[in-house]
Amino acid sequence: MKSAFRRATGVAALIALLSASVSVLADAPADRAAARALFDQARKLVTEKKYSEACPKFEESQRLDPGIGTQFNLADCYEQVGRTATAWSMFLDVASQAKLAGQKDREKMARERANALESKLSKLSVQVSGETSGMEVKRDGSVIGKVLWGTPVPVDPGVHTIEAIAPGKKKWATTVQVAPGAGETKVTVPALEAEGSAPPPVASVPAPAASSAPAVVPPPPPPTATSKPTATAPPPPPPPPAATSEGKPGSTQRTVGLVVGGVGLVGLGVAGIFTLGAKGKLNDAKEFCSTNTECFDQRGVDLRKDAVNQANFATLIGGVGALALVGGAVLYLTAPSGTPAQTTARSSAPTLAVGPTGFVLKGVW
Repeated sequence: MKSAFRRATGVAALIALLSASVSVLADAPADRAAARALFDQARKLVTEKKYSEACPKFEESQRLDPGIGTQFNLADCYEQVGRTATAWSMFLDVASQAKLAGQKDREKMARERANALESKLSKLSVQVSGETSGMEVKRDGSVIGKVLWGTPVPVDPGVHTIEAIAPGKKKWATTVQVAPGAGETKVTVPALEAEGSAPPPVASVPAPAASSAPAVVPPPPPPTATSKPTATAPPPPPPPPAATSEGKPGSTQRTVGLVVGGVGLVGLGVAGIFTLGAKGKLNDAKEFCSTNTECFDQRGVDLRKDAVNQANFATLIGGVGALALVGGAVLYLTAPSGTPAQTTARSSAPTLAVGPTGFVLKGVW
């Protein structure tokens, strides 16, 4: 029974993994559709120069379906609303990703945009005048590493909060306004003050003095008549353990095996669907791509990326589905059979006893 429980536990973990994979695959097409709708809305807002409304839509589109093209548009939007440091950092990230993807034109464009912003960056340096053991300095809630203390760091123009904490010290915080354009703003963290001393101990109240009057002792209770001890009957023997009603051995394991096998079949079916979808998108991408690595239109890049993602998902879910199918078959075929009494009898060892006519050997084979 323990071995069956261990097998069922392992398969339960496999089911959880497979269910999570199926959930991810089911959400992926919907997320991509929503991301595309958000991207189109954001592009329309950009043409209307409504950048403050477009940026959040680009952000959500990038979160749902990350892509180099969406990230480039988001960096451009950040630049338009004055978030120069964030835009600069994002353009550099786009250039690195484009280089890995072999997109030389996009890499060149992203680096040119980053270089153009570099001379316009506002910088903020935080210096610590009185360092304390265990001290931690934060900017806008994010920890500033000790190696960055006193180093000018590009930040977006606007209000920033600087705070410092240390064990046994009072917290220190301030806000600073960073102006747009090239320049450096400096903030100095002073020596932190020690926390207030502990409150004075509470004065103890002295116990009242003992009275000189003699204490009144209550009279002892009157004696009670004692009865002659009687013999008590021994406690009744404990009742025999109630017979437990167990189902047919192996029924639970066989049920789990059927469920796991069914989930495996579903996983294989989903893998087949995504494989067909990947092939379809790859064929559609040929219209916009000249070779396997060069595409002359963003639609071709997006279609090829979707095809690769769907193929990877199909491989993952197919492998997990196959494992679940095999695991379900093993659980079902190895489940014990017979009644509980038979199972218990077979598991008991032979016994040797003395009978009226000689020795008696008992057992079940």
